[in-house]
Formats: sequence, C-alpha cells, structure tokens
Amino acid sequence: MWIKALENSPQEGTMLEFNAAGKQLFVTLNNGKLYCGENHCPHEGVKLTLGCFKGNRIKCSLHGFSFDLATGSSSEDGVDDLKTYPVKQQNGQIYINL
Repeated sequence: MWIKALENSPQEGTMLEFNAAGKQLFVTLNNGKLYCGENHCPHEGVKLTLGCFKGNRIKCSLHGFSFDLATGSSSEDGVDDLKTYPVKQQNGQIYINL
C-alpha cells in the first residue's frame, strides 16, 4: 500500500525523518536515487540519521556498521539487515510502500 510520506524530496546527500504507520523511517536522496528505511540501527537501535553515507551505504554513528540503501544488507555477520521500503516521487511528493 503506497502512502504519502513527505511533501518534498530531500536534497542530495541528506536524510529526512518521519513517522508512518507507527514506524520511524528516513528517506534519502543518494546519487540521484531515493531510498527509504527504518530509522534505527538493527544492532543497538541508534538513529541512522545520525550517521553518514559511504557510497551506497548508510553508516551507523555508534559502531560503524553499514547497510546497503537498496537492499538493507548489513556489513557484518550477526547483525540483522536494515528494513527498507520501496519509495517513489510523484508530483513532487514522496510516497513509500509499506
């Protein structure tokens, strides 16, 4: 089910936090592509919006684990993958598929 998440797209290299359906999420524009994921590290729960990008990965600020923005795959064995969601821009607004 596609739901409207944001009125505008984030600027390149930035992240916007929001809540939808009881989930804390982020949307980012990285290398011209939109991504959406849960805004907490699966390892310790720290907000990923406090971290940074390394290529196509988001890096947690606490322990440095990183997660692929497209697939959510973790950089470390034993650390759960990040839950990601399909995201699209339509008429300037951002929609995610929960």
